[in-house]
Amino acid sequence: MLRLQFIESYSAPFAPSGADGDAFVVLSGSILEQRNGRKVEPIFRVTIQNPGIVGWMPAALRYAILWEQRTEDVAPVLLARGRLVPLPTGMAGATIELTFRCLPPSSDDVVKSAANLLRISEAFDYDPDAELVDRLDAEYYDPLFFGAAADDDYEGVLVARPEIWRWDRQTLEVSRTHIVDSDVIHDIGFNGVGDPPALSVTNPPKPISRIRLSAAWTQTAKGRQTVSENSSVTTFTWEDFQNTFPQPGTSIGSNTGWTVGESEIVDVSDSTPVSLTISGSKFGSASGGTVKLLPKYIEFRIAAAFDYQQQREEMLEILMPSGLQELPEEDDQTETMEQPTLQALNVDPSTPEWQYEDPDTLERMHYDVGYEVLANGSAWSCVTEHDATEDFTVREIDDGPVLWERREKRAPMKDSKSARYFDLPRGVRSVRHAVLRLYRSVLERSQCAETTFEVPWMVGRSITTADSCRIAHRRLPGGEVTGKVTSVELVMEQGGRRSAKISIVSVPGTGTIVPAPGEGQFQTGDVVYSTSYRGVTEPVNAAALAAQSPRIFEFENIWSEQASAANGSSDPVAVIGANPTRLRIAFNPLREEDTLRRRMTVTCLPPSLPKQLNLRPDIGA
Repeated sequence: MLRLQFIESYSAPFAPSGADGDAFVVLSGSILEQRNGRKVEPIFRVTIQNPGIVGWMPAALRYAILWEQRTEDVAPVLLARGRLVPLPTGMAGATIELTFRCLPPSSDDVVKSAANLLRISEAFDYDPDAELVDRLDAEYYDPLFFGAAADDDYEGVLVARPEIWRWDRQTLEVSRTHIVDSDVIHDIGFNGVGDPPALSVTNPPKPISRIRLSAAWTQTAKGRQTVSENSSVTTFTWEDFQNTFPQPGTSIGSNTGWTVGESEIVDVSDSTPVSLTISGSKFGSASGGTVKLLPKYIEFRIAAAFDYQQQREEMLEILMPSGLQELPEEDDQTETMEQPTLQALNVDPSTPEWQYEDPDTLERMHYDVGYEVLANGSAWSCVTEHDATEDFTVREIDDGPVLWERREKRAPMKDSKSARYFDLPRGVRSVRHAVLRLYRSVLERSQCAETTFEVPWMVGRSITTADSCRIAHRRLPGGEVTGKVTSVELVMEQGGRRSAKISIVSVPGTGTIVPAPGEGQFQTGDVVYSTSYRGVTEPVNAAALAAQSPRIFEFENIWSEQASAANGSSDPVAVIGANPTRLRIAFNPLREEDTLRRRMTVTCLPPSLPKQLNLRPDIGA
């Protein structure tokens, strides 16, 4: 007995009914559950007798269950449930074929919601030295590797996880299943396989697989350096000193990156009068006499502003040797699996932009307390629940409540003065994410042995793509093979014949276990690696600019030097006027060079790959 029964909802309990009018007799059908990229979306097709005028979709129900009860079954067995798509063709024929997708309503929203739970944002307090279990989720997902539309890419969230999305053909629930490991292994052995299985080995990974990754940013340092908080000078030419005192914005040197950031004459007061002798005949009877001049004591403060920019790029190469058995090799021993592009290091990639209306519903946005947005070049947290104002504003009206509070942007490069990235704690997360991306690619390519075989119906109908199978046959190398199921095709022919065709993919690994990381080694997931990083070229220590002392900070012609030069001259006042007091300030230039590139290497130990197939039984058991 093979029946198709329409149900009231996709999640209706399995309640089979064989009564006329409740279910259609299925003449033939098929179920296909197959890995496709990073997802499994089963479908099934059935052929039924055309009921004619009474119709074949009672009450316009779209979901149906496919079930059977064979002689060996003590109760009906659910084979699949699904949604009718699309409407069948040839609806006036003697029979009609219906196609069902094993997906719930709004399946895209369901899987996207599940994927969003795996997205670890910049808000996560990542500690590279934490226990593996506490940091691994953040290493599986790094926002820097994903663009603005990442939330719509539910497959991309698994790019570093050795998993795929799988819809259950019986419950229509979504889950993740490992691409190699399984909780259920069907041990079919010798007796379950009839005809010799078809085995082929194609496209294994090269001896060395690699990822090339680059991070580019502009190293910047802007601020003020307090040259002198409370400085003073005594001078006879105090008016000139005041008039020529450097103003904010004045360059200090030529193209040095330094300017006067702040300057102020704090106080000018009388100092002690000084008597100077006069020589010569210029002043007649006054010659040989003295002149008394009053110097001034000037207090001032001055600060220098610096503006430094340097283009930087770190170029990282991650190498992973093969963990497979020795296979025939091609000339090209190394393969670049991926060259991901990182998003901007100084941009907050996980906080959404403020919006007045929802772009999908066009309804006015409602912001709850704690909601975070980017607006006006800053990051904000909602502190008062409200509907969006016409324009972003911190306070809607002058005496109204504060709506938004400024917070720090969650940019990966928190310190713009940094001359390095990949060996900073946040950069370590990016490195480990790239290692896991490479590992997933290598692991998937290592499943290079595909075996297709048929099994008895009663065995095959319970096999899913979440399972693994072990089969044995005298024509297989080593006599047996185990692998993850990638395809299940169940065929129900008219007349009652049933067949179950299974495809598995196997890893011809060595079965060696990767040791725990030793000195100078690190671990992420199942990968142990070491690093080789060149030093950083720093023509300017950007982090130290705020505390850098000026190279020159000195006075020319202070009052004592003026007095010494003028004393005994024929015209002391003229001599002093020709030697005004000057303040000299100089800093080492902020040398900006072309892009500074730093090359870095990560070398992984060969991954621990299971020995699911022995392609070289002649050299090992």
